[in-house]
Amino acid sequence: MSETEKLIELCDDCGACVRTCTFLRHYCDTPRELAKRFKRNPLENIEIPYSCSLCGLCQRICHLNLHPGDMCLETRQKIFQTQEKDALPNDFVYDYMIPRLKGLRNHQIMSTSSVFTLEKVAKNKPPGLRRVFFPGCSLPAYSPGLVLKAYRYLQQKMPGIGIVLNCCGKPSRDLGDEDRFKKIFEGTLKEFSLHGVEEVVVACINCHKMYAENSDIKLRTIYEIMAEKGLSSPISTGGQEITIHDSCPARYRPEIQKAVRQIVSQMNFKVTEMKFKNETTQCCGAGGCSPMGNTVLADRHTQARAGQAKSQIVSYCAHCRERFSTCGPSLHVLDLIFNRSSKKHTEEYHDSWRNWMNRWYLKKRFQLMKI
Repeated sequence: MSETEKLIELCDDCGACVRTCTFLRHYCDTPRELAKRFKRNPLENIEIPYSCSLCGLCQRICHLNLHPGDMCLETRQKIFQTQEKDALPNDFVYDYMIPRLKGLRNHQIMSTSSVFTLEKVAKNKPPGLRRVFFPGCSLPAYSPGLVLKAYRYLQQKMPGIGIVLNCCGKPSRDLGDEDRFKKIFEGTLKEFSLHGVEEVVVACINCHKMYAENSDIKLRTIYEIMAEKGLSSPISTGGQEITIHDSCPARYRPEIQKAVRQIVSQMNFKVTEMKFKNETTQCCGAGGCSPMGNTVLADRHTQARAGQAKSQIVSYCAHCRERFSTCGPSLHVLDLIFNRSSKKHTEEYHDSWRNWMNRWYLKKRFQLMKI
């Protein structure tokens, strides 16, 4: 039974999910109401399914374990299935039905092109597992310097670790474009297999979610490694106060949440928590490509989430960090570790071309490095 059908049959209209979700409050009185609309015609109002952040808080809140977010994802997938069923041209959804999604399609094409991708793995098998660092898309676009420093740290702690620059395909998956997602995701798995990779170290929580849910490859985050092996050198901040935002893909990953807090505690930061944290964390406002559906609603959600912070917001997802920077100064936890400056980005200029140049520059730097 699809999630849409489950909601129609089982939802008891208790309203718990609606009270905690900006998206549901805006579009319905109960998710069962939306489910009926989606079942009747998924193309009735395309804006609605694409305005959901797919963050999963609704399922966590629901006493029946129902998942309106999955219903929205199913509806997005049906939109792309309509293209296949009617034998329409490739990319018909992007080019004619929902042109606002073309930017993300182009992002996926460029992210997986030879201009920005790279695989460097040690030719001789290092001691232990054959590992690679997979920083994802957002962190290299934000700060190639942080990625380089993170990799050098991993080289110290895990000699012989390789580097892979690529995309996990999550944006395509979130759009409902399963064919493109599978092509990208299976392509990265093929590269791992070709190089004999046994363990992937990720910095991106979205990448962690994709590999954890869609493969059996061994995974660890750099944050767990830092919590276990310690930082390269002692760092003391004098008890500065920060507020940690938990990324929604880490909702059911207490080991990652704990590792991040352990790291900042080692640096003597004083951590304050948001009202919604850990398993009940709220999305930053950009999850699930939701700004493509309703930009105003997504912005409102971001501002509300940022308003829960009692001090400097620190994220361990580069995409969350970027989103919060539209409201004020926002840092990545790796900024605290490697840049040692909480005054960075008090004013930030968002430029997609700079992001692409950062990724190209990072690839060139890695091409010159020895594994």
